[in-house]
Amino acid sequence: MARPAHLLPGASFWERVRSRAARRAVRRDFLLELVPKNAVCVEVGVFDGVLSERILALTSPSKLHLVDPWYTKADGTLFDGPAQHFDSANEASAALETQYQRVRSLLEKEIASGQVVLHRMLSHEAAPIFGDAHFDWAYLDASHYYEDVKVDLEAWFPKVKSGGFITGDDYDRQGFWDHGVTRAVDEFVKTHAVEVVAMRNHQFVLRKS
Repeated sequence: MARPAHLLPGASFWERVRSRAARRAVRRDFLLELVPKNAVCVEVGVFDGVLSERILALTSPSKLHLVDPWYTKADGTLFDGPAQHFDSANEASAALETQYQRVRSLLEKEIASGQVVLHRMLSHEAAPIFGDAHFDWAYLDASHYYEDVKVDLEAWFPKVKSGGFITGDDYDRQGFWDHGVTRAVDEFVKTHAVEVVAMRNHQFVLRKS
């Protein structure tokens, strides 16, 4: 049996990460069964497009917007954490550019047809592009720092229709972000008109009342 890419000698950092991401994406299938099909949706924090492929395969969205900067901060660090896997800011920038080009190639057909639209920008900068109640559901997986998650929840909540879903990744994970997602989501649930549909496999699924 062939060894997974992340175990192969000399496997690159991105190969190892993509292998882990693919395994994690399958664990999010339950979430994709809950959200409406043929919907207008947005994935915020796309990374390498593994989940994007699952969204397309399992929900057949009429329109899928993908939001991710795919670039570093001015100092070479990542918006969602330190660039500890890279030797320099240039290396980090080059890796993110490669990642962006891979997503474009991976989803070339869907982009050409207009089913998928890429937005190479920060989450809170992309949200104002859309009118309120534009999306049937949103998946948030950008920066996991507490303050950033709070900003994303507030920015995208109005963009989701009543009865639509606000979902996201890494709930109940400590990570280097010190439970940022968990703390922000728990506060959000207490102060906004949402119903908790599921908290499973480190995913949160909320329905907008």
